[in-house]
Amino acid sequence: MQEIIETLKTADNEATSAPYWLILDPRQNMRCNIHLMAGGITGPFFCRDDAEGFLRATRYNFSSRARVYCLSGNYSRKYDKLCKKLRIGYGPEGDK
Repeated sequence: MQEIIETLKTADNEATSAPYWLILDPRQNMRCNIHLMAGGITGPFFCRDDAEGFLRATRYNFSSRARVYCLSGNYSRKYDKLCKKLRIGYGPEGDK
């Protein structure tokens, strides 16, 4: 848990509140099938470097179109609360 907290504290939030990163791979998204869509998502990762490192190390598992994407977790109340407490993606005082 401490490793995750330290990673979150030092990660570049990319101007996103409560950021987390996913690897999105649209390789089989030719039809609307929830199982194929879910199979194209890997993560979450708590910093871009970890996600990109995982993608490089396991590139054989992904199509050439796989990308690391930063998303906001501010709709997840618990994750948003954690990020606010750690002041990730918020001003120097955090949001109360």
